[in-house]
Amino acid sequence: MFKKEFITRFIQHLFSSFVFDIPLLSSIKMGTLRIFFKIGKKSYISYRTILSSPHNSILSRLEIGSNVSIEHDCDIDYSGGLFIRDNVWISEKAIITSHQHVVIKPMLKINQDIKFSNLIIEDDSWIGAGAIILSSVKRIGKGAVIGAGSVVRYDVNDFEIVIGNPAQLVGKRFNF
Repeated sequence: MFKKEFITRFIQHLFSSFVFDIPLLSSIKMGTLRIFFKIGKKSYISYRTILSSPHNSILSRLEIGSNVSIEHDCDIDYSGGLFIRDNVWISEKAIITSHQHVVIKPMLKINQDIKFSNLIIEDDSWIGAGAIILSSVKRIGKGAVIGAGSVVRYDVNDFEIVIGNPAQLVGKRFNF
């Protein structure tokens, strides 16, 4: 398990250079990432974005749907399992976490328990620049919009627009 994670991180760092955003090299980068992750057609992961599972568990799994765009400088943790559906846009510098350290005992952090959580980001969602999705979030609904710089602590329902720290509902994309 450790060896696979080491190799995965090494390859990600190698291919995270902006050089691999050149069209031909970009397809090589995406082809290589598809060896390690399930990534749909026409999906793109920009430079300096790191996909990591710092605490390997049996839940560590990443699936990315078709026509997904993950912009530069994102930090995406899939320790607890992350499923990104089709037509999702994750803007630059977004942070997504799927684990947290349970710090309730008076001991070193390394000896504390780790709580993993599974996250599903549904079709047509948009996560704004610099947004932070905490491990307490289990689902970002279909068509949901997370405003730039928002800190999301709870699930976001279908077509909701949330902004702020903590993120709060400010509207819906569609009125039914």
